[in-house]
Amino acid sequence: MDRASSIQARLDALKILHDNGIATVLFLSPIFPYITDCRKIIECSHTFIDEFWFENLNLRGSYKPVILSYIRSKYPQYADCYRRIYTQNDNYYWRALAHKLASYCREQHIRYKLYFNHAVLVQKKKNGQ
Repeated sequence: MDRASSIQARLDALKILHDNGIATVLFLSPIFPYITDCRKIIECSHTFIDEFWFENLNLRGSYKPVILSYIRSKYPQYADCYRRIYTQNDNYYWRALAHKLASYCREQHIRYKLYFNHAVLVQKKKNGQ
């Protein structure tokens, strides 16, 4: 879907920056449930990334039916999962992934931030946190 630079080109650029003393953050967004392999991305890049930021696929407005149609077409095996997550507001996948990512990053001494619950993040910002 993305017509921008390839993932490998982006990783290569981050490595060059890191190798030249520039702090790097890999903002992994959006994470597509069951499709994005976060751990694989961490494993191939953690030596030149100073901090990882993870954000879930957040579907709003007219974008939602476009993405759900794309999933039905390209990844039909996940269509029911996406329906549960994005039409029935089932947050189990995101809670489980957040736990896995946090545990893995802590075990590997990797700095990270999770941006999975947008409603909580917005409320914290409003409260000055």
